[in-house]
Amino acid sequence: MEDLGTAARRLPAETTASGMPLIASICGTACAAAAIVVTVKGRFFFEHPVLGGVFAWAVAGGVGFAAAWGFGRWRGLHRRPLTRGPIVVALVLAVTGVWGVQTAASHVYMSPWARYVTELAGPGQCLAETPYGTKSASVVRMAAKGDDRMEVWPGGPLPKGRTYPVLRLRNAVLGGTHPLAPANEESKVLLSSYGC
Repeated sequence: MEDLGTAARRLPAETTASGMPLIASICGTACAAAAIVVTVKGRFFFEHPVLGGVFAWAVAGGVGFAAAWGFGRWRGLHRRPLTRGPIVVALVLAVTGVWGVQTAASHVYMSPWARYVTELAGPGQCLAETPYGTKSASVVRMAAKGDDRMEVWPGGPLPKGRTYPVLRLRNAVLGGTHPLAPANEESKVLLSSYGC
């Protein structure tokens, strides 16, 4: 019969709870949320379903989970008990990361009007102080669905006997990344005349 000392050595030792699974889960969820933000802002799910599928979100979440798990093991987190400090740090990093991705995606994937203001008509841009600037432009009309053109109708007081042509631009896609460009020769000449 075995003595009690040998039997005690065979019993599993008590382990302290590790914060690594929770922290890795938070990081994985944050990476998946960031992937969802980029997918929605870039309209990948609506216009490019292969690129924006749930598979991509799952991969992003898995990569975030694995990266946090590997980093935690490398830093010895698997030997530390679960405490408030690592949880708070992980949550703050996750929220900050998703907020940063949201902000960056909003600057990359803009609406056509926001791109028009940023590229051509906003403060300091070539059309800012013209009838096509944001203070004067009276109508902006998007083309039919499936078309990438938009029209900007000039506004403000017109000198007697003068009319301004409608500015027609292409690449006006919600969430697009290509710069706006003239859609016809008249618009190209018009932009050149204002130094755009």
